Amino acid sequence: MIPALIVIGALLLVCLLFFLENRRFVIARETIEHEKTDAPFTVVQVSDLHDLRFGKGQEKLLAAIREAKPDCIVITGDLFNRRNKRACKNAFAFVKEAVRIAPTYFAEGNHECALGETGERFIEEIRKTGVCVLRDEFVDLKQCRLIGLRQYASPEMLGAMLDASRLNLTLAHRPELFPIYAGTGADVILSGHAHGGQIRLFGRGLYAPQQGFFPRFTAGTYRIGSSVLYVSRGLGNTIPFPRVFDTPELNILTVRPKGV
Repeated sequence: MIPALIVIGALLLVCLLFFLENRRFVIARETIEHEKTDAPFTVVQVSDLHDLRFGKGQEKLLAAIREAKPDCIVITGDLFNRRNKRACKNAFAFVKEAVRIAPTYFAEGNHECALGETGERFIEEIRKTGVCVLRDEFVDLKQCRLIGLRQYASPEMLGAMLDASRLNLTLAHRPELFPIYAGTGADVILSGHAHGGQIRLFGRGLYAPQQGFFPRFTAGTYRIGSSVLYVSRGLGNTIPFPRVFDTPELNILTVRPKGV
């Protein structure tokens, strides 16, 4: 009886530790070099928040972003949680303050799409906070052309938005479509969606949506030809099972010329 209680207690303790681990975040820094940029700039990527809270009024998350002094903030989808249509308070608390720190841009994820009319309403509310919503659209910034894709953007649509003379930075929620993005000649793609593979062992994710077991694109940098994909492990979680050895992350990316 006692050994069984010890085992149960140990399992409960492990579960508690993983639960608490899912309630904090780490900062993941990455440098991406590209010949099309003339000067370095900093991008903060926020992905898969799923309305999770990091401190009162998102202050822990916002403080980390302020410290990074980004040139822009990009949200690569799943700001909300399709499993709870009322889960929006923490998401809006974040975007309302993010726009005060730096220009903020949003590309939708599968959860916004799955929310239907509620998702459309949320996106319109995002616009009202001052966030630039990009849905198969682009804006020309000083440092790059910034493109935001809908979840099911066609390669032809992406190709038509690329500017061969500039660095094209594309926000595209789903990383498993990277071979398609690369086929258009896209320069740098920022994605999320995979949640780091949910369970990370030996630097590899175990499972990701649309990729299944032992997914190819879960976290960090990948290359196909001249195209670069950076995948965020994201901040939130939407299933009862916790992330394991897969701490949520905020991404601080430095894009700079090659050799600098």
